[in-house]
Formats: sequence, C-alpha cells, structure tokens
Amino acid sequence: MADDNLLNPDSLDGLDDSRRALLELLNGMRRTLHLYTPVVRPDLYDDPEVLDVIRARVVDQPKLRLHLVLPPAREWRNDCPRLVRLAERLTSALLLRTPIRGEMPQRPELSQAFAIADEQALLRFRDPRRLLGNYEPHPGERMKELLELFQTVWSHAEPDPDLRRLGI
Repeated sequence: MADDNLLNPDSLDGLDDSRRALLELLNGMRRTLHLYTPVVRPDLYDDPEVLDVIRARVVDQPKLRLHLVLPPAREWRNDCPRLVRLAERLTSALLLRTPIRGEMPQRPELSQAFAIADEQALLRFRDPRRLLGNYEPHPGERMKELLELFQTVWSHAEPDPDLRRLGI
C-alpha cells in the first residue's frame, strides 16, 4: 500500500505548521534551496532552530547552496538579526538577492512565497503574511514551473545594496 503522505500535500495553517514544514524541507535538502518570498516573517525566517539547521546543513555539506530572493533588506534586517549574521558568515553558501524594481515579471505567483529543495520538495505559501499554504515532499509539474519562475526572478535580482555595505 502506498504512503498517502507521498501523494497528498500537507496543508499549512500558521506558524507552527509552517515552521515544521520548513524544518523538514531544510533537513532533507542535499544540494540546493531556492526560496522566494515577498515578505520576510521574522518568526519563521529568523527562528533560531531554522537558522541552526541551515548552519548545520552547510557545515555537513560544504557544496550546499541556498539561493534566496527576499524583499529589500531595509524592510526586514532589523527584525531578523540572526539571519543577517548567518548571511555574513556563510557568504559563499547563502546567496541573498533582492528584486530590481521594474524588472520583475508580472506573475500572480510572485505575491506568494515558495521554497524548492533539490528540485524535489516544495513548500508554498499562497498567503505568506499569514503562512497559509502547502508542503509537498514529492511535488509534480507545478514545482518545475515555479523553479523556472525562480530562475527568471533570480536573473532579475541583485545583491541588496544595504547588505553589501555589511559585506554580504
């Protein structure tokens, strides 16, 4: 009998579900993480356990790369000091960019947040402010579309000028 969890996405409703799913995604990644979010929730992205897992994964897997497209740092850096410090320490593994104004594609998906680990697992927030979404450990075609969108967004993003002043 097939495991239903392999086929059905986990519904996420709020911080606890989202934190659990993000930790599972991070613990399972081996090579790459692609994360896009239009809003940085400090209670999720500056969570000590989440950042400890990222740090441990990079130490265990030195070739691991995390590509994050976040809003301008001035909007979140004061609320996420641990994330800023981690980015300062892991400059070759944790790559942060911010969208270039006026160069982003106009797609409804860009009002959502998503993270793709190793092109095999998908965490998606249809409402990133309230952390409502789904976690799919084994997603289908939709993940490939989002990965292509991420690559487009990444190519229209740049290192954040505010973080560059900090050496990130």
